[in-house]
Amino acid sequence: MENTTSALRFLQQENARLQEENKALREDSLAFQRYIEALQDLYWATQRITSEENLFNLLDQILHNAMGVLRAEDGSLLLLDEETNELVFVLVHGDIRNQLRGYRIKSDSGIAGWVVSHREPLIVNNPRQDSRFSLDIDEEFSFVTRSILCVPMIARAKLIGVIELLNKRDDEFREADATLLLILAQVAAIALEEMQTRLEAEEAKLA
Repeated sequence: MENTTSALRFLQQENARLQEENKALREDSLAFQRYIEALQDLYWATQRITSEENLFNLLDQILHNAMGVLRAEDGSLLLLDEETNELVFVLVHGDIRNQLRGYRIKSDSGIAGWVVSHREPLIVNNPRQDSRFSLDIDEEFSFVTRSILCVPMIARAKLIGVIELLNKRDDEFREADATLLLILAQVAAIALEEMQTRLEAEEAKLA
């Protein structure tokens, strides 16, 4: 009788373990499918860069899609103003998007400043325990940053700005998320470089 009870208990435990493994596999499969779809969107976005009239609208759409795929509640694209040595919030999604558009921070401030200085992606899932994190925006706008993924935008070896995603829903940011966002950052850098080329061509015509 005791052996039968032990066997049943083992089978129950094994069944529960297999169910958990199957659940994890299904979640991984869904996440992988989302990444594939996001990469397809980014590919088609690169094909539209030379023909898209409003490149900021294109970048805004790509940023919004990336937030959906990576399950981030907030996201922003910041451009580097070399004259003032500041980062400017140009595209923003999330709870405080209206307050942040056009807002400036020092280019050496916080997580974004670290990414500017090192030109490397950075994941911080416990920002308030990280000395590189700045509380300025949280305190000024009554915001709570729970996690951050920040990557540089670089074109022709020149840093143009950074992209930040904040507060991943029910999870932490991972290296796979950073890889996908780096691809987005490259697309953004290409688009912004194209935009600059157009502006310079228009100015040359007027000169």
